[in-house]
Amino acid sequence: MAGDEGSDLVAGERRADLLRALSYVSTEDTPDGGYIVNGDLPPEVAPPFIRAIMRIEAELLLQDAELVTVEHGEPRTPEERRTDALIALLLRVDDRSHFS
Repeated sequence: MAGDEGSDLVAGERRADLLRALSYVSTEDTPDGGYIVNGDLPPEVAPPFIRAIMRIEAELLLQDAELVTVEHGEPRTPEERRTDALIALLLRVDDRSHFS
């Protein structure tokens, strides 16, 4: 989120809270070369993570809305958008430029 620049917030949530939540997330390989993301977040850790994912997903949904055409329809499925939101969150949490 634009308002997060220069702060220790990522998608409106404290970076430390998101890092803690991500410590409960793991991946496993699938036979087709993909990944399955697993996360069993404790109740006290989950809300900031969920809110951050939802905020980023909302950003992506607004971007997608601008790309919808009669010929092409929606540019990605809800599942693809949620996956992209997770990846964007990981990249934002790992962005060390906020320490500069």
